[in-house]
Amino acid sequence: MSIDFLQISRPIDLIYSETLFSVFGFKVNNSTMLFFLILVMVAIVCFFIIRNFKIVPDRGQVVIEIIYEMIEGLIFQITKNKWQTNLILPFIGSLLIFISISNLIGNIPGLTSITFGGKSVFRAPTSDFSTTFSLAAASLLTIQYMSIRDFGILGYIGRFIKVKEVYLGFKQGLASGLLSLVDLFIGFLDIIGECAKIISISLRLFGNIFAGMVLTTVVFGMFAYVLPTFLMAMGLMFAIVQAVVFSALVTVYYSLAIKPKEQSENYL
Repeated sequence: MSIDFLQISRPIDLIYSETLFSVFGFKVNNSTMLFFLILVMVAIVCFFIIRNFKIVPDRGQVVIEIIYEMIEGLIFQITKNKWQTNLILPFIGSLLIFISISNLIGNIPGLTSITFGGKSVFRAPTSDFSTTFSLAAASLLTIQYMSIRDFGILGYIGRFIKVKEVYLGFKQGLASGLLSLVDLFIGFLDIIGECAKIISISLRLFGNIFAGMVLTTVVFGMFAYVLPTFLMAMGLMFAIVQAVVFSALVTVYYSLAIKPKEQSENYL
């Protein structure tokens, strides 16, 4: 599909990523290509900068330390607990950095215009629903694992299927028993809610990034002779905002899924 405005034709990105080739039956899409490119970029940064950290930091180290402190501060503002912050920081930090780069990298001029066999070689990973769904599923499954480790398998199941509470409720009286049945029904709804979280946060991220791609294409087609700088700036801002929102929601779900911990030390 393409738009044609003022005799300027521009293709509109498809809602799904395109397969470029296959490796041992595994389809490699254009979003997968950029996914691995991002991983290589991050690995190079880690190898050449992080491994050479010094007591007296250089500019590269200062930037990384600032980013680290900002992510740590964001997580602590949600968890309000230093121990929980330190525990989940590597996971949420990696998630936030990857999503931020994925959202921003598509704005590099000419990157997504590279073609192979008539197909775009690179596509922003987060504009592919399979990527956002995988990130959301992996995040929520990790949280459920942490919750099981915290509560134990029986305690974890008891958070949703409150059979014991029904028994104790009817033991106290009919009214308490009926209320416990309501809690039991709500517990089943909570199970559905846990599954719905995966769809919710994955669609939120995918919808915003893909909509931004389409809007940028349309506006550039309409105003090809007047560079829409404001729109590009807004796109960069929303790319970071969506990464922060996704990571913050995962952190909130984590905080709700584990036992409350006493704050043993102040956050500095």
